[in-house]
Amino acid sequence: MIRITSLFFISLLSFICLPAQQITGTVYDAKFDRPLEKVNLVVEGAGVGAVSDKDGGFRILGLSVGKYLLKATLVGYLAWEKEIEISGNGVEGFLIYLQPTNITLNNDFVITARRIETSGFTSPEPITVVNSLQLEQEAPRSTPEALIGATGVFLQKTNHGGGSPFIRGLTGNQNLLMIDGVRLNNATFRYGPNQYLNTIDQLIVDKLEVVRGAGSVLYGSDAMGGVINVLTHIPEFSNSGLDVGGNIFAGWMSGDMEKTGRAEVNLSGEQIAFSGGFTYKDFGDIVAGGDIGKLTPTGYTGYSGDAKLRVKLPANNELIIAWQYDKQEGVPRYDKIINGYTKYHFNPQIRQLAYARLKATHRNKWFKQVILTGSYKQSDETRIKQKEGSAKILNETDLVNTFGGTVEVNSFPSETWHFTSGVEYYFDKVSSETIETEDGNSINKRGYYPDGATSSSIAIFTSHTIDVNSFSFILGGRFNAHKIKAEDNAFGNVDVGPSAVVGSFSAMYHLDDHLNLIASVYSAFRSPNINDLGSFGTFNYGIEVPNPYLRPEKSLNYELGLKAKFERLSGSFFLYRNQLDDLIDRVEAQYNGLDSIDGEKVYKKENFARAYIQGLEAEVHYKFVSRLSAYGNITYTYGQNETGDEPMRRIPPLNGKIGLYYKCKSGFWGRIEFLSAGEQDRLSSGDQSDSRIHDGGTPGWHVLNLRAGYNWKWIEITAGLNNIFDEAYRMHGSGVDGYGRSFRLAVRVGF
Repeated sequence: MIRITSLFFISLLSFICLPAQQITGTVYDAKFDRPLEKVNLVVEGAGVGAVSDKDGGFRILGLSVGKYLLKATLVGYLAWEKEIEISGNGVEGFLIYLQPTNITLNNDFVITARRIETSGFTSPEPITVVNSLQLEQEAPRSTPEALIGATGVFLQKTNHGGGSPFIRGLTGNQNLLMIDGVRLNNATFRYGPNQYLNTIDQLIVDKLEVVRGAGSVLYGSDAMGGVINVLTHIPEFSNSGLDVGGNIFAGWMSGDMEKTGRAEVNLSGEQIAFSGGFTYKDFGDIVAGGDIGKLTPTGYTGYSGDAKLRVKLPANNELIIAWQYDKQEGVPRYDKIINGYTKYHFNPQIRQLAYARLKATHRNKWFKQVILTGSYKQSDETRIKQKEGSAKILNETDLVNTFGGTVEVNSFPSETWHFTSGVEYYFDKVSSETIETEDGNSINKRGYYPDGATSSSIAIFTSHTIDVNSFSFILGGRFNAHKIKAEDNAFGNVDVGPSAVVGSFSAMYHLDDHLNLIASVYSAFRSPNINDLGSFGTFNYGIEVPNPYLRPEKSLNYELGLKAKFERLSGSFFLYRNQLDDLIDRVEAQYNGLDSIDGEKVYKKENFARAYIQGLEAEVHYKFVSRLSAYGNITYTYGQNETGDEPMRRIPPLNGKIGLYYKCKSGFWGRIEFLSAGEQDRLSSGDQSDSRIHDGGTPGWHVLNLRAGYNWKWIEITAGLNNIFDEAYRMHGSGVDGYGRSFRLAVRVGF
């Protein structure tokens, strides 16, 4: 062990000492012969890359003599690749010409699938990408709403300040949310729909990557349905001295539903780059479709700030330091307020994140890239509750401080073998209190969670990619140990140490350069957290009491898939079945010998359920002519609780979208989309008692949206007409209805 540790640190120190070759060049638009900025360049098998500057220039360091495959991608252009040979003098003045295209599906490089930048087409995982171009043209009101209509994702909104994505029938703490590869999930993440993704400012997001199904081997607990990684903007270096710039954004929606503003500044130097900004949001009440009218109260306000510093170190090493802050005030739970509450607000909801990440690149094939990440995150949630006819007001405050650390090593022993290994640690500490106020008198009570509870997680993982002729095999494993402790005088202390071992195996057969057949099997788990083990308070249809005797939830997923990529057509198709065991769910219970408190039924969580979810996901993108393309997707999900012999809760209906996209040479573009969901009348007993779901189920709906915009030099204008036919509709399981006919305008001005 001492010898291995010594070799690791000697190798790490040598990153800045050993000489290396470089590639320099320029990227151009092949049709208009103009330089292209923000092109992503990757040297496959070397763990290094670069991004082109405003003049199209790039420089890639850290290469040794040999042959490599150089790849270049930019949204709106066909992916490019070419074998390149590095001699003792490196390569200088290399020219790359990218062909414009309207097809984006399977043309993206993704990070989340393999923990290193790889081609989405050659990764066996089913991946949904919302790229920077889509975000610019959609200009979504929030980060969750950016996922509406995305393949394999169904968005539920309990309240206007929420947005909980369903992936393969699962949501809440059964999906893992991440920001720039750092876990957003913490020890108090709730089962079922929640609001956490909405605490990420959509105006700092560069790309959303959704890995559907797989995830536990590389990322640990909670990834039973999948992983959503929110990748934020990275400041770019300059190859020609100091550049100062920025932009101002304004968004407005009719019906007084939105007023958003953001100011951002960017500094780019040859060795240091910085970006930072401030966002303010004022959202009014939703004006729903049909004759539903205004939903009062649903509006809220919020603001956020962010900063990111990027430093280029010797020998192609890099340091990133980032900070994010988001605060939302007066966020109402509309479904509660219309069902027995005078007040039920999140006020405030605060998220902070700071992390530092060192990327070190070396010529040693076993330590080609080492990534060290340290993070600190704080979640501060206060809920204000008052029932109708009661003078009693509850202020429930939960504060979670999370410290994390990851060491990740990417190795390239040969041209046909690459693997990623690492160690990961997270520690959560929970502070929780409840203040009960009545007639001017206040008393402190037990919080929703045991005050001072802690949760820690440590894991080791490895994932290998091996190419053999026309096959690619991906196999990996992970060991994860948790420790959860809480002192609880009311219900008994908690001191548990659940652990899990998970694995994955995928085989991809390359029929030719355009078609890949995929077969996969992988396991996943979710360790019970402090919310499961120690929560005491109200939820949607009752009062929950703690249960300190819970085991991890487990799943085993089987999958068959096909990915296609032609000049005019891209697509994917996946069939899957996910077997779920030891599911944690609420069962009727007692508290102090009573089965109800203040008229609310008493429940507790138990491992008792066995279930399965199966379905299909398909998407296609077709180019008619150079500037006109069509796209669409469809998702079908079927879930059955085998233990209860009934449907699983909140399973999304059949849903999908189709659209047409046209882009003019002059900078104008237009998009028309038709989104649809079928009726969902397969209801569990929990669905039937859920006030957010209509008696008999959720009706089907069809919505037509129109988007158009114009880009010219330093200005971008996006206009949208939502729900053109003003249909009244609601996402299944949501507590609020969808927007009625409305107009939205977004303007971004650069400087």
